[in-house]
Formats: sequence, structure tokens, C-alpha cells
Amino acid sequence: MAFKSIKKKSKEYSDIESLFRDLNTSGIQSLYSHQADILRHYQENAIDKGNVAIELPTGSGKTLVGLLIAEFRRRKFKEKILYLCPTRQLVNQVVELSNKNYGIKSIAFTGSHRSYSDIDKFSFNNGDAIAVSTYSSLFNTNPWFDEPDLVVLDDAHTSENYIASCWSLSIPRYKYEELYRAIIDTLKPNLSHSIYGRLTNDEADYFDKNIVEKFPSIKLFERRKELFDILTTYLNDDKDLKYSWFMIKDHLESCQFYYSWREILIRPFIPPSLDNSQFKYAKQRIFMSATLGQGGDLERITGIKSFYKIPIPSGWDKQGMGRRFFMFPNLSLDSDDTDDLMSELLNRNNRTVILVSSDDQVSNFREELSTHHPEIEFFTAYDIEKSKTDFINSDKAAIVLANRFDGIDFAGDQSRMLFLVGIPYASNLQEKFLQSRMNASIIFYDRNRTRLIQAIGRCTRSPKDYSAICVLGDKDLSEWLVLEKKNKYLHPELQAELKFGIENSKEVEVKDFLDNFDAFIGQTEDWNHANNEIIEFRNGVAQSEIEGSSELEKSAKNEVKFQYYLWNKQYKECFDLIDIIIQSLDGGRELQGYRAFWNYQGGAISNILFQETKEEIYQDKAKQYIEKLVRICPSATWARTITETIVEGLTLDNNLVWNIEYLQQYLSWKNINHSKQYNKYLKTIEDFISKPDVENLNLHIGKLLGFRAENPTSTASPDPYWVSDDNFVIVFEDKIYENEDEFIVIEHIRQAATHGKWIKKNVKGLRDDVTIIQVLLSNRKKISDEGKTYASTLKYWNYDEFVSFSKRIISLARDYAKFYGGENDNNWKEYFLDEFYKKKLSPKVLAEILPNLNEI
Repeated sequence: MAFKSIKKKSKEYSDIESLFRDLNTSGIQSLYSHQADILRHYQENAIDKGNVAIELPTGSGKTLVGLLIAEFRRRKFKEKILYLCPTRQLVNQVVELSNKNYGIKSIAFTGSHRSYSDIDKFSFNNGDAIAVSTYSSLFNTNPWFDEPDLVVLDDAHTSENYIASCWSLSIPRYKYEELYRAIIDTLKPNLSHSIYGRLTNDEADYFDKNIVEKFPSIKLFERRKELFDILTTYLNDDKDLKYSWFMIKDHLESCQFYYSWREILIRPFIPPSLDNSQFKYAKQRIFMSATLGQGGDLERITGIKSFYKIPIPSGWDKQGMGRRFFMFPNLSLDSDDTDDLMSELLNRNNRTVILVSSDDQVSNFREELSTHHPEIEFFTAYDIEKSKTDFINSDKAAIVLANRFDGIDFAGDQSRMLFLVGIPYASNLQEKFLQSRMNASIIFYDRNRTRLIQAIGRCTRSPKDYSAICVLGDKDLSEWLVLEKKNKYLHPELQAELKFGIENSKEVEVKDFLDNFDAFIGQTEDWNHANNEIIEFRNGVAQSEIEGSSELEKSAKNEVKFQYYLWNKQYKECFDLIDIIIQSLDGGRELQGYRAFWNYQGGAISNILFQETKEEIYQDKAKQYIEKLVRICPSATWARTITETIVEGLTLDNNLVWNIEYLQQYLSWKNINHSKQYNKYLKTIEDFISKPDVENLNLHIGKLLGFRAENPTSTASPDPYWVSDDNFVIVFEDKIYENEDEFIVIEHIRQAATHGKWIKKNVKGLRDDVTIIQVLLSNRKKISDEGKTYASTLKYWNYDEFVSFSKRIISLARDYAKFYGGENDNNWKEYFLDEFYKKKLSPKVLAEILPNLNEI
């Protein structure tokens, strides 16, 4: 054979657009104007910046932009390029697009680095091709990619879990039950009786399983040696957890410790990504995102304190990508009709995409489709990991994707039907804790908004693309899509599509949904008129800025600095930053929860410094921070274990806080945002009055007051009982007589007086010193002298007064819906904490108001 030439083969280009014009692209005649604008901006202003963030909406071609920049730098500067994606499926998708459609040589690196071919490794190291791999291939204990010059992070807005997982020790109870229990037992001296009982109860209910707690940082500092020993014993040889344990084991006191019934999570608040030398010493890092936001979320996600940000090009503030037709069956249909609608929509579409929030839901859909639609071929994310070809070529198919579906595209006729059943809000315990326990949901609005936009954009991938979206989903979807107080933060195009979809989902039947769907898919004249209405509405609205976003963005860079100081045990530097961060967060009520969280951090750092230096100034500062925390966020009952400080002038009703938090979760579970369904529930309770059905009325009024209410049916059991936390119970004996004018029967009084013993014996998780209020609820108003002998421990509630009280509570429950902004809505929580206090509905006050039975 002839000798190969050593002359330079690749041509150098002075600009990226010239490179694009010479590439052997397939089916791409030219760049979109917004893509060209981004590339020019990058080359003129950002080519020499260390950290660059590029915003391009879902479906607008950011992958091509990223690959063009990467290829330009590879050729011009002879750089080694690493392009990162969240999943293997996206790695393969990017490589296929790059090689077949864009004419850019890329190589997929997935799986163990031991399986990488020598030829591929040489191509990357020699700068001959772009390496495309997953986030986890770089963010691990021993990354193979040595000193990449450019790292491109695609879908950076979704990268938090992928980056943070390197420093996140997640211990799921179902998989590591022995280790889970060993840790809980080790920490038992610092856990309340209530929390310890809940965590060790194998029969915990739905609500107990979903509560997330935080182990105080100062206690973690004190117990770090014991915790280290336990974790080392169990994890040094564990093939799955030993890597993340290796990353944090020398930094336990620099981490946050979260726990729930389901899981334990130990991780730094912000991932110290620059602790990874391969990432730190890259010449440039490019973060491509569907939204850069205004609240510093990208900084917190990536552990990078500042970026040069290339914003979305002009014109995108109104127009979106493609057209979506939303359907909300739950606004009109019952569950049976909703099932019929879904079944018919599946029949009318060749290929359907279904997004869910858990692997269990994938299994449920597999079973459901195999039973009722055996003609539909079933796919999961695993089935399209290497290619979507089998799905696209199927005549009748459905793909069900759980949790991580960012970047998986189904353009044009690949799929015109998307079912939204759930998307991954609060995808780790830290997010859940900050939203549900610290009232700091505001810092995740950008993140949750982006997740939503990513989900609904799976089937609209170009300006003229279109897709129907049927929202069957969970409470998070309802809050963001249906509630105007949240969807005002969405793009005007999406606001208009949602407005139209909501209006056309009210007071309609299955046939109406299907007729509208047919008109949309057929792009009929009726739909054209509807589309013009959507455009007109879009032009008249604007996207609202999330309250507090400017303060959050200002604070973010110092929060990142704080994390690196903490990681390196530079506590004095942490202490010096705390007040700067808190002052940056000085704003309205929407920032209270997050400001409280940083007061908590201040208390923890001050306590650590006091332990190390014994200087009283740090002890005094710790008390000041915790006092501020409790004043700002009175529902943060978990935080009071950090100090024994008594906050003067502040009345704290822990049981009232517990009831309100429990009520907020219960209302979410009852689908309060679906007005028809919630009103039907309240009507059912009103019917208990007219029947009458006193026990069921009693049970549900307790639930509407935020108690964990039960109505036991065993022999000798009481009637309903209401539980608040682990230390307060109201237990009832309900007696309604035909003749109201006689004395209450003595035997019934005796029976009611034994219910406290029954509660202590049969209700799990209560403190030994639990307060039990025994109540006899009756329509009789008299008690005999003999009856008074047995009534000394009983309270009395007149039935007519209880009915009047119940009507007031049902009326109040309608107000719950008027103000409800989700189970993590701090404004709702604060409002009803105040309302319950004013209306004397806190558990202990409610019991105090009731008269003693022997005094009626």
C-alpha cells in the first residue's frame, strides 16, 4: 500500500459559521438565526472565558451549537474535548446526530473505562475526535478522561443530581436496612421520641414515610467519629456505595445529613465540583441550559460561583418552539371516564410517549397496557438506550419514561401524543427538606420550572412541530400547570397554551376531549381559529420574574464560596461569610425560609468555632442565629435541637405547627387543586351531618384540622381519635340518643373513661408522657350525680355544638382551596397558622375550651 501523508488534513477556520458551511451535514441546510447569533456572541465575547453558560430553549438546537463550538476549538486550538450528557441514551443520541447529521466526528464512551478501545482512547487524547460521555464518567473517584481542555455540559440545568451524586451518600432503607437502622440507633440520643419511633416503625403510614428531617449540623460535628465508624464498618467493601463514601468520609462535618423513613442522604449542600482536578483545570467549561434563570440556581447546581452568560436571543421572549394542545381530564372527568379517554387516545395514536415519576409507575403501565392494549408494543428508556429506531419504526407503540427523560426527543411524526403523569420535582432529600421543612421552595422555582419545560417539550422539536399533551398527573404538575400563581412564571407561549387547555377541559365529556384532539391533530380550520386565539393571548401576557430572584442570584456566589471553605474546614472564613449571605437574602416573605436556613448555618458554624476555640463570642453568635431562625421560620421545629436557647417573647405552639404541616400534605393527597374532586369530598362530609353519621363526621373534621385521625373498629375500641405529633391525643366516645332529655348513660361514661388506656396500649409511636384528652360527644346535656363520679377525667362536647363547629370547619376548608399553592407553599402555611391561632383551633387550645363533663 502507499505511504500515508503527514500533511495537515483538517482545515482551520476563522469563525464557527464558516466551519458549519463546510461540514457534510445531512438534512440541515443552514443554521437557525438564533443559533448563528449565539455562535457569534460566543466567538466575539466568550471564547477565552473560563466558565460560559449558554441559554437555548428546549427543541431549539443547542446540541448542534455545543458540538460546533467543540469542533471549532478542537481544530483551531488542538484541544481535547469532552462533551457530557446525563444518560447513556443521550450519549448515543448525540453521537448519532454528530456523525450522521452534522458531519462532526464524535465517539461514545459509555460503561467501564476498561471497555474503551485503544483506538478510541487515542483519538480523544490526540484531539482527533470529540469524546461524548455521561456526567458520571467525569464526576467519580477516578475519572479516566485525563485533563480535557474543554468540557461541554449539555442539559446543565438538570445536572445537579449527576454532579452531586459523586459526593452524595444515599442509603435507601429497602436496600440497606441493617445499615439504615444502625445509623438511626447511633443517632438515637439526638432524635426525638416521635422521630425515632416513626423511623423504626415498619408500618408507618403514607405521611410518616414522606416527612424529611435534618440532623443538626452541630450534632453531626459532635457525633462524626461514631458515624464514621459505623459507615466504615458497612461500606468499605460495598461495591455500590464505597465510591461516594470515599469522597465524603474525610468531610462528614462539611456535609448536610437528611433522613426520612425511606432513605438517609449525606451530602454537601453545594457539590464541590472543582475538587475534581480534571474538571477544575479545564481551559473552559461550557454549560448549556434550557434556562439560565435569575436566581443563581446554575451556580448552586454546578458548584461554580460565576459564569459568563450568553442569554437567549431576542424574539424568544414571546414565541416558543412548536405548538402544544393541553388536556386536563381531572378538571371534568371521574377516574373511570379518564381511563376511557386515555384508552381511546392510545388507540388513535401510532406512537405515544408517557412520562412518569417512578419506576413503579413504569411497571404499572407495562401491566396495564399488556392487559388492555396487547396490540401496543411497550418500550422503556433502556430499550432506546442505543437507538430509537425500533420505537420509531413500530406501527403501534408506547414508551414509558421515568424521572430522567431530559433530551430524549420524539420530533414530528415520531410521536404526536404525550401523557404527563409525573415529573421529578424535589428529586433528592435535600430538595424535599428545603421545600417542605424550611419553607424555601423559592430557590427551586427555576429548577422545577425547567424540569416542567423539559417534560412538555419532548415531542415538539422545531418551530412547526405540534403535539397533544394529556395531563393525568400528580400534585406537582397540577400546581405548576393549573395554578395561575405559578404558571405566571412560565413563558408567554406556554401560558397561552395552558390557558386554552384549561378552559377547554372544564365542564366537558370524553367525546369533547376526543373531538378537540382530532381537530388539533388534523390541523383543521377550527383548530386554526383556536391557534389564533392562543397567539393573541400570548401577545398580551408577559412572563413574571420569580420574586426574590435578584437577591438569590446575588447570594449564590458567596454560598458557593462558603461551601468550599466548609469543605476545607476553614470555619473562620465560613463564619465571616454568613452575615454577607444573610444580608444578600434580605427581601420579602418569599425569602424567609431560605434566610432562616442560612441563619441555621450560622448557628452551626458558630457552635463549631466555639467548641474549637472556647471563645464566648461564638457561643453568643450561635444563640443569636438560632433565635433569628425560630423567629423567621417558626415551623422549623427540628432546628431547636441545636441549642437550648429560650426565645423570649415568642410563643411557639409545636402541635399547631405539626397539624398545619400534616394538613398541607393531606390536602395535597386529596387533590385539593382539582376543585370538582375536592368539593365532592367536602360535600361528602356535609352529608354526614344530614344522615346523621357522627363517627364519620368526627373522623373527617379531625382530618380537616390537621390531626392524624383514625376510627378503629376493634372490640372495645373508642370512636374516632385525633393525634397531633407524638404527644397529644383527643379520643372520643360518640353517643347519640333518641331521647335527648335524659341523663347520659353511666356505662357510656365509664366506657369513655377507659379510652386513654386503650390509646396507650394500641397507638404506636406515642411518648410515655403523652397527653390524652378523653371526650364524650353526645346530644344529651345532663349527667346524674352518680355519673359525675366517673366523669372527672372526661371532657364534654355537645352534639349540636359539634355540628355547628363542623360547619365552620367545612367553610374554613373551602378557604384552604382558595389560598392553596401546594404542599410546600410557605404563604399558605403561615396564613393558616395565624388563622388557626386566631380561631382557637390549635390542638391544646381546642381541648381547653371544652367543658369538663362533670360540670355540665
